[in-house]
Amino acid sequence: MMVRVGETGNVFNLSSLKDFERSMTSHCFAIKFVRDGIERYTINNRSYTVHSGSYLLMNGYKEGRVIIDSEKDVKGMCLNISNELIADVVSTIQAPDTPVSDLELSNFFYSKEFLENQYHAPHTELGRKLQHINNSINNQTFTHDLVNQELFYQLAEALVSDQVLVFKQLQSIKAVRNETQRDLCRRVLRGKEFIDSNYSEILTIENIAHTAGMSEYHFFRLFKQVIGFTPYQYILSVRLRHAALLLKADYSVSDVAVSTGFADIYSFSKAFKKHYKIPPTHYSTRF
Repeated sequence: MMVRVGETGNVFNLSSLKDFERSMTSHCFAIKFVRDGIERYTINNRSYTVHSGSYLLMNGYKEGRVIIDSEKDVKGMCLNISNELIADVVSTIQAPDTPVSDLELSNFFYSKEFLENQYHAPHTELGRKLQHINNSINNQTFTHDLVNQELFYQLAEALVSDQVLVFKQLQSIKAVRNETQRDLCRRVLRGKEFIDSNYSEILTIENIAHTAGMSEYHFFRLFKQVIGFTPYQYILSVRLRHAALLLKADYSVSDVAVSTGFADIYSFSKAFKKHYKIPPTHYSTRF
């Protein structure tokens, strides 16, 4: 089953398929979000296995193949956003802290240098919007009349916002070959997503680097170069960010300390006060 809404350029597709295989060429920006199940893609000889709650993003310079092979229906959501709409959004961006010209940033979106990659939806602005649409579909509150120009503007803005950061991260990697640069960036982002998804667990440089497919030191050095924090600094920042949200929701300090991966209340309280300049016991009442 496939449902298609929209005209050439901006298109919204919903699918529910068990056995499907076809080649594909994107002529605009394509977002392949998996609502339930697994979809497998090959893009320019690179393989991607996209699970529920994740999406693959590519621009119009990519060719590939998609395979769905499942005993139960795999539910997907594919959105195409026109090059013209992305260009309109990019042209409005002011990026004074980017050490490159706006022309370089603009060219990035339409060139082979664009980083086709898969992302876990909760960790990107675009992904969170896709999750919101998916929740509306599941709750049967999403109707065809909501697939309008405003929706595509919102998705385009989120896409560009995410990719401006990726552009800066790519620029921070000094590699001779562009493909090497993109591969290293993908590996670092894979490690970052692993931290984002498992921040409450016991994490080591070894297991994060293994997930990224890199040696420990190479990952440590490159992560700091691309993300701007060491892996441990980033783990701590993620834990504290989630801790603040839980405290605002009136969870107890002891429960927050455990659920965010701290060894004990003392270490949590010390780290929280150092970061937010206020004890966690006072945070929910102040904010």
